[in-house]
Formats: sequence, C-alpha cells, structure tokens
Amino acid sequence: MSPGTVAFRPDCSALGCSRAATRGTGRAGLVDVSQKCTGTLHYQEWGAGDPVIALHPLALESGAFAGVAEALAARGLRTLAADLPGFGKTPAPDEPLTPGRLAEPVVELARSLERPPLLIGMSLGGRVALEAALTHPDLFRGIVPVATYLPWQGWRPPLQIAQLLNPRWSAYLPLEHAWPVLKYLAEAIENRPDLEHDWLARASARVVYTLSCPASREAFLSAAREMALDPATLWERLPDLAVPATFLWAGRDALVPASHQDAVSDVLASANQLEVACAGHFVSGSHYRCMRHAIAMAAERTVLLAEMEAGDRPQTGSRILSPCLADERGAEQDAAAEELAESAQERAL
Repeated sequence: MSPGTVAFRPDCSALGCSRAATRGTGRAGLVDVSQKCTGTLHYQEWGAGDPVIALHPLALESGAFAGVAEALAARGLRTLAADLPGFGKTPAPDEPLTPGRLAEPVVELARSLERPPLLIGMSLGGRVALEAALTHPDLFRGIVPVATYLPWQGWRPPLQIAQLLNPRWSAYLPLEHAWPVLKYLAEAIENRPDLEHDWLARASARVVYTLSCPASREAFLSAAREMALDPATLWERLPDLAVPATFLWAGRDALVPASHQDAVSDVLASANQLEVACAGHFVSGSHYRCMRHAIAMAAERTVLLAEMEAGDRPQTGSRILSPCLADERGAEQDAAAEELAESAQERAL
C-alpha cells in the first residue's frame, strides 16, 4: 500500500464498498438497463412462482429482504430484491438520485420478466415503487408500499434548505480512514444471536460500515436530498394510481407515522390500509416476524385483487390490523403464525 492511500476490502471497487457488502441467501442476478440508463441493476432472487420486485429503504440493499422473501415463497411468490442505483452492487448514475431516476431500472427489470410483477417497496423503496407504478401501470400487477416515504404537504420552505446540500461534500467526511473499526462494529452488531433471522436489522447494521465508502455516502446524501425536495404534487397524482394497492404502516414508526394512512385514504379511497401496531419503521426488534408476515399478507391480498376484473374490485379499501406474532417461537409456532395471518386475511376478504 502506497503512502496516503487507504486499503478497502479486496473486492471493493471505485463504485463503493457497499457493492461488496450486499448479503443474503438468494440467487444473484443482473438485468441490463443500458437502453434507459448506464449500467446494470443487481438483484437477489428467492423462491418460485409469480414475480415480486422488492425495493429496500434508504442506505440498505437487497439482502434486507431475505426474511420477507421466505414468507413470500411460502405463498408461492418469487422475490427479486433489487439494489437501487447507488446502493448494494448497483452503480450510481452521475445525476441526482430522484425517485424517478431510481425507478428507471426497476421499470426495465419489470419489462424483462415473463409477466407483470407485484411491487413491494419499503420507505424510500416505497416511494420509488409508487413512481414506477404511476408512470408504467401496465408493467405491474399491484403495489405494496411499506412505511413509505411521502412528500410533506406542509412546511415546504424549510425543506428547500436541502437544495444547498451538495452530495459531493461527502468526500470531506473521511470515514474511510476508520473503516476497519466501523467494519468490526458492524459485524459485531450483525452477528448478535437475536438478529440471526432479522435480515432487515442486519442490513441496517451493515450501514455502519458501508458508509465508510465515499461513493456510498454520496449516494446516501443524494437520495436523502431528493427525498426532502420531492414535490408535494405526488399527492395530486396518487388518485391516478391504476393498480391495486395495499399500504402497510407500522404503529411504532417515528419517521412515517401510521396516521399517514388517513391522508392516503383521503386521496386514494380504493387502497387497502394494513397496520402492524407493534412494529417500527423497518427495525422492529423482537417484532420483526410480525412485519414479515404482514408484508406477505399484504402481498397476498394485493395479488387477489389484481386477479379480479377492475370493475369487480371494491371501490373502498379495507383497514386491517395485523396480529402480533412476537411470542411465536420454533417451527410449530411459525406454522401457527401463518395460520393467524391467513385467518386475518380471510376475515379481511
């Protein structure tokens, strides 16, 4: 190593070490999106059956959906969890990471599949999923936004301060010099026994390390900046959503309160609203299983609606409270949890 340089992991490139940190238990894949933008979209795939595209929260990557993918596979769905541009193993374009820009390769992935997929997006991923479904409804069967970010309708002037933020300033925060320590901390958190099956929490722990890469920090700041500047006109577009939708909210979410479901219902009455009262934004502690089953239940319900003729679908969506499954343990308990979820699904229908 020459003086003045910092050695990253051997498989880390100029794209950023977050590319090397994508983890999970799925089959890896790439889709060429060069017709719409430069580069490729990396994704991990689990299960067999009808396709589901899953989009991760800000700063995370596709490995976060390993647990959710298992629950979806049990319902006969095949999950393709994508690394959004700038995160995981997907390179970032040399332009602002707006929801529309992030959605472009997702649209290309959907176009490459054998049939229209269901879209699941969490937080930032939910906003990107909405953009894809609003602009290309013919390519998707339905959408499940989970604790999705939606632009503020009030307090817009303070948000404009974000215009002053230049993502390239991330280069002046030399966290790369501390990467061995950050890697140790991230792995210590991720390897905690209580997080063994909580893939969302494990992916969140990896952020401690991946943000030591300048390219990853720049992508994070760019996407965060564009979320703050996201025009409130999205609320005027929501009534035009032409695919079945089930919005999922977390009762303990301090970032995107479950009360947002009222505002969504006001402009999109046909959307279903499902709440997991015991869960947090995307890290839920011992309630991670509750969120996992709620996402699978929302996906299953949305697929059923998609199979109906448009004129036969309910004009007013249902409000559903998903059961808490935190006390379930082991294989027998997981089976009981599935029965609880299915029973709640049947009652909702």
